[in-house]
Amino acid sequence: MRIAVLSDVHSNLEALEAVLNHIRLQRIKTIWVAGDIIGYCANPNEVLQLLRKEKSVMIAGDHDRQVLTLNELKWFNEYAQKALIYTNKVLTGENKAFLKTLKETHEEVIDSRRIFMVHGSPNGPLKDYVYATVPDADLLALLNKSKADILIMGHTHQPFVRRVRGNLVVNPGSVGQPRDNSPTSEYCILDPMYMQATIQRVKYDISSAAKKIISAGLPRYLAERLFQGR
Repeated sequence: MRIAVLSDVHSNLEALEAVLNHIRLQRIKTIWVAGDIIGYCANPNEVLQLLRKEKSVMIAGDHDRQVLTLNELKWFNEYAQKALIYTNKVLTGENKAFLKTLKETHEEVIDSRRIFMVHGSPNGPLKDYVYATVPDADLLALLNKSKADILIMGHTHQPFVRRVRGNLVVNPGSVGQPRDNSPTSEYCILDPMYMQATIQRVKYDISSAAKKIISAGLPRYLAERLFQGR
C-alpha cells in the first residue's frame, strides 16, 4: 500500500488542491499529514475541511497547537505571530475543536513495517528541527527511540529521503510554504513494503495564494516568499 505523505500545508489552499489532484493521478487513496496544517496563508478552514473530507491521518504541529491558545507567541517570528493571530480569529469553532483532538505522533504497522510520524522529531515532537545534513548516527538514534523502520518528520519545510542501516527517514517537505529555493509544492510517495520514498514536486497557482494573503491583511512577505521558495 502506497501512502501520500504531506506536511506543513500552512493554510495554502491552492497548493493543497494541486497536490491532492496529483495524488489522485497516482491512484493513491491514503494520505498522512505530518503537522502544521494551518498558519501563514489565508485559508485555514478550507484546508482543514478538505483534508478531513479526504479522511487524512493528521497529527499536530507547533502552529496547530499554538493557534488554539496564542500563549507562546514569543517562540514564533513576527510573521508567524501575525498569521497565528489571524488564524485564531477566522477558524470556526468546529475546526478549533478538531485541532484539539490531534495527537503529536502517529504509529502504524503497514506491510510489516513499523512507521512513526511526528512533526519535529521523537526527541521534540513540536519543536525539534532535523535537516538533511544530520549525521547518520543521529538519525539512527531517532529511529531507535521511535522503534520504527520508517520515520517521518516535517517542520523544516525542506524535503529529504535518507537510508540508515536498512531503515528509512523521510521529510516530505512543505505543501504550502517550501523553503528549499523551489516554489513548487512538495510531498512524498511512500511505499512501506519496498521501503521506498520519492519526493514529488507540484506546480500550483502561487499568484492566487499570494493575493489572498495580502487581501487578508497578512504580511506581504508571506506572499512574496512563496514565489521564491524560501
